[in-house]
Amino acid sequence: MPDDASDVLSFGVERAMRTLRERAGGQNVLAVLTDSTADEWHRRWERSGGDAEQIGLIECFDLARGAAAAQTTVVSDDLAVATIERPIDGDGLRSLLERFLDGWAESPRGTIVYLESLADLSADTDRETVDDLLGSLGDRTDRGAVVATGADCAARDIAAFGDTLGETVGEPPLDTDAPVAVRRLRTTDPTTFGYFRSYWREAIEILDRTDRSYVQAGQLADETELSARMLGATLSALARLDALALRADTNGPNRYDCRNYDAERAAELGLAVESLPE
Repeated sequence: MPDDASDVLSFGVERAMRTLRERAGGQNVLAVLTDSTADEWHRRWERSGGDAEQIGLIECFDLARGAAAAQTTVVSDDLAVATIERPIDGDGLRSLLERFLDGWAESPRGTIVYLESLADLSADTDRETVDDLLGSLGDRTDRGAVVATGADCAARDIAAFGDTLGETVGEPPLDTDAPVAVRRLRTTDPTTFGYFRSYWREAIEILDRTDRSYVQAGQLADETELSARMLGATLSALARLDALALRADTNGPNRYDCRNYDAERAAELGLAVESLPE
């Protein structure tokens, strides 16, 4: 993959379409559509002045939109349209994508992939399936992928894929008090805020994996490259920001109540802290 062709997570469909148009530049475009019909998307693409050598559209439809669509594949010299039923089957979608890529194998142009809704793909399958899908596409394409997401996408998915994709465009929509909460922490306790800003991803990854009800930071530190001090300060921030509970009846080091760990809240706080200026 060229150095300038990293995968991109873009907040908002319009921004994602602009990013796709800027990066396509006469390449092949392979788009997975879950919100738009193929006709709607193609009209939008033409109105935007998008330039592509060949376009492959995979329309993911609900049964309410008519069973006949599931039986139709339309192919022309520079446009191919296929359909797949929702909820999306990960293996079925991958097979369809591979069919397009196999057909373009001899093309002198590169291929860029566009995924219209991270939320829809994650909801129909799961995070691991989407991650595997992106990995397999990366092995077959050389122009990267543009992945769109919006307010309907869980903060946990945005955080996870924002870390694995090479670049983000725009800022995540946060309709909670998370931005206010992290700004308040920066003002009242800049040291703890600094640890949280640096290590929140590692902390929530550890918390997502643990199967313990009550833990101390030192008991989890051996599962990460962070020291007990670094991890403890980050967990303390999550507790102060109402994403993790402290066990009250304890002496000595903090013991955290993982039964009251709010993973979505933790991801919202992490995304909020990343959006703050240095």
